[in-house]
Order: sequence, then structure tokens, then C-alpha cells
Amino acid sequence: MSPTGEQTGNVLIVGAGPTGLLLAGDLAAAGIRCTVLERRDAEASNLTRAFAVHARTLEMLDVRGVADDLVATGERVGAVRLLGRTSLDLSRLPGRFPFLLVTPQYETERVLRERAAGAGAEIVFGAEAVALRQDAAGVDVDVRTSGGATETRRASYVVGTDGVRSTVRRALGLPFPGHAAVRSVMLADVRLRDAPPDVLTVDSTGDAFAFLAPFGDGWYRVIAWNRRHQAPDSEPVDFDELREVTRRVLGTDHGMHDPRWTSRFHSDERQVPEYRVGRVFLAGDAAHVHSPAGGQGMNTGIQDAANLGWKLAAELRGWAPSWLLDSYHEERHPVGRLVLRGSGAILRGALAEPLWLRRARTAGLWAATHARPVARRLAGAVSGIDIAYPAPRGSHRLTGRRAPDVPLADGPGAAGGPSGPGRLYRLLGDGQFVLVVAANDPAVTYLATKRWAGRVHCALAGAATRTTALVRPDGYIAWATDETAPDRRAAAIRDALSQWCGQPSTRDTSEPHPVERVPGDEGT
Repeated sequence: MSPTGEQTGNVLIVGAGPTGLLLAGDLAAAGIRCTVLERRDAEASNLTRAFAVHARTLEMLDVRGVADDLVATGERVGAVRLLGRTSLDLSRLPGRFPFLLVTPQYETERVLRERAAGAGAEIVFGAEAVALRQDAAGVDVDVRTSGGATETRRASYVVGTDGVRSTVRRALGLPFPGHAAVRSVMLADVRLRDAPPDVLTVDSTGDAFAFLAPFGDGWYRVIAWNRRHQAPDSEPVDFDELREVTRRVLGTDHGMHDPRWTSRFHSDERQVPEYRVGRVFLAGDAAHVHSPAGGQGMNTGIQDAANLGWKLAAELRGWAPSWLLDSYHEERHPVGRLVLRGSGAILRGALAEPLWLRRARTAGLWAATHARPVARRLAGAVSGIDIAYPAPRGSHRLTGRRAPDVPLADGPGAAGGPSGPGRLYRLLGDGQFVLVVAANDPAVTYLATKRWAGRVHCALAGAATRTTALVRPDGYIAWATDETAPDRRAAAIRDALSQWCGQPSTRDTSEPHPVERVPGDEGT
């Protein structure tokens, strides 16, 4: 909607996986009309590969009020076993979620679907996007329904979250350069007679790999690879081979029996060169795909959506700076490239064949995980906690980095100042910026809550600090200062708000005189 509250457009999302559902929930919560098209039927089973929900993703879900629900469905892993006897300690990560959550992807989809529908997003099952055309004012999408009929839907913007075989990406004519990282990977859902001692069980030899993870309901997902038998995706999985490979790698198959589902797939490493083409965006596996090593795929897609949603909402509400939508590609493409390289390195290490190379790999992992600074960086990279976006030269050291979930002062501040609900992430939940101020200042409060009303909250830090920070709706720090002189700080805040939150609304002349002291506010 525009600054006056008038609705100005809508968004069509193709694909109702975690990426599309989080994006739909964010847009709907911001008051943007949003429709999600999903070619699966509503009752279709979604036995997917993703099991790992990392700490930074849980923080994103915490902002949206669904993290605790999801955590209750799975098991927490404080130390992730790597290859051999090494493990990566996650218990020292900052924040509320110093662990890896193991839960089936369908649980993540459930909480996100319920949130999106509750916020007013329309989710249409049995609807497949088959073509699109865009012009200067919008995008037309041809949709084939489950009954075989074709209709055309028009939207202001379209986001393709429709996976590695993305119809949206193909319709844009974009290349998807890369290669197959590993072929003939076997998947199965099985029962186990003997439960493994660890939540996640993983190891490799020179010629095989095996991984076990629980669904939480007595079923386990098995992922296995056999260098001795490489087959096309179309070849059925031989259950005896799956058991033999698991025994070869893990020493036991844990009494594997009664498979309910099996499949064979190959894993690619690919990334599209542009995440935006005009009014069409790509996110999740439609934009980047890599090996399952490190459990990064779903997490990276969810964070794509968190980055894009508030920017689209700002554009459609009429206050986005001219550069804001382009910043989606500029910020997320490098992250996708980094994840591609990281997961590829893990995979190649796991599948190393010569004995000397496997021993060197194990020794290197042991050394890295036992050197605390290195282990902390590894944990930060794998969990997503250390993801940061580029900052202009000369910026404050915190600019572009993850905002910690700092405590905020409860209750109203003095002289009509800002109020806080206890912690930062609760205040980010409605999709607005949060200006966390180090000291109560009526002039600063006026800037945030009146001149940028509906775009910015102002909150008083709950602990002693000299830093004032403007936190983006996706939980990253847009700008910060340690300036303490009131006039200079207020002027800097005004400049930051203008840069990130668009032009201010007209002056509220009913406000008290102190606001007239704000430098640079004259005559606006």
C-alpha cells in the first residue's frame, strides 16, 4: 500500500515449499495481497530430503513467532558429528538456539503454511505455472489447474520458489550453470530394530557414504552412496544394496527393515547468474542448488525469502528507496555462492577415495574442531549466524551483520519515549525496522515514530550501551553509530532513516517543541 494506505499491487509466488511459504507469510503480514501456486495437491505427501534447521533459520522463525512450535517437533543436536570421530560444537553459538534442530521438512512447511494462511495469503494447490510474460506494469502467469484448464493470473511481481527444475527460471531464459556433484544417491524411509546412539549418524569410506536421521515417529531417513554401483536416477533402489552399504560404512545397518519409500537422485552444484529479471525474482533451489552436505539448502532458501519479503513490501507500499529491490541479488547471490563452495568442499572431503587423503581429512577436521577460534568460525558459518552483508566503506563495525536478540527496556520510556516488549526479535515480528537507541531522546523518538510512522519502531536498549542501531526487518543491522552528542546523533539518525526507509511523512505539528531541534529537519 502507498504511504496513504492505498493498496498498490500484489505478488504471485510459484512454489509452496519453505521458501515460498515464509515469503508469503511475510508479505501477507505486511498487508500485501499474495497468492502461492503449488502444483502438488493439498493431500500429496511431501517426503523431502531436508532435516536440518540451523540456528540462524530458527532465529528467523523466532521473529515470526513459530520457532518454539517447530522446535517442539524435533530433536536438538548440540554437537554435530562429522566424519570419523570429530564433531562440531554448536553449544557456544550466541542466541536462543545454540543447536541444530533435526525435524522433517514437512513440519517446517506446516508451521509456515499455517502462519501464511493465518495472515491472509492465498495458497492454491493443484495449480502449475506453465509460462509467464512481463511488461513495465506487471507479470502475466499462465496457470494450469488440476482439472486441465488454463487461466492467466496477473501480478505486480512474481517470485519463483519452484525448485531445481524451476518453470519460472526457464521462462526467463536464464542459464543454470554448474555440474553434477554426486550421482546415484540412494534414499529410503525405513524402520530400525536398534536405534543409533546419536541423533544424526554419518560417516564415509573411500567408496561409500551413509547417513541416518530420525523423523521422530519411529521412521528414519537413510541416505547412502556406493561408488561401486553408479546408476541413473530411474533405476530402483535395491534394499539389500542399501543395507550392505550402510553396514560397510557404519559397521551396522541397525536392523533396517520395512522400507515405505525409496528413491535415487543426483545432486547438482548450480547457481543462476541473476536473482532478479525485471519484475521476476528467484529464491531457494530455483536460484541455487548444491549437495545436501552441511544441510544448507532449505536454510539458505528461507533466508533468501526473509531478505526479499520486506523489500517487496516496501516497494508495494510506496516507500522503498530506488535501489532496494536490486539489493536482493547483491546481498543473496554472494551468500548462495559461498554455500555452494562450502557444501561442495564438505562433499568432496566425504567422498575422498585414497586412504592417505581420508586420514589427512580426518586429522584436519580434528585440528579445526579443537582450535576454539577456528571451531567458532566453522560453527558460525554452518549455522548461518555469521552471515553478513556488504557495508559501505567507513561504516560502523556492526553494519551488515546479524543483529543479536538484545534485551529492550520494558514499558514506556520517560517523557513519552520509546517502549520495548522485552527483546528485539519480538519487535521485528511485524516487518518494520527497529531503531534501538542507547538513551531516551524525544527528538529521536519523534523521527522514528512520527516522521517514519508505520515503517520504524523506536526501542530503548535494555542494557548499558553507547551504540544506536537501525535494524532491518530481516534482523540485520542497516546502520549504527556510537555518537553521543544529541544533535549530531539525531542528524545521523535522520540521514539513516532517509536512506533506508524512504522519505519522511509530512511534519506532525501537534508534536511538542523539542522536535524542532532536529538538525536538517527544517522545511521538510
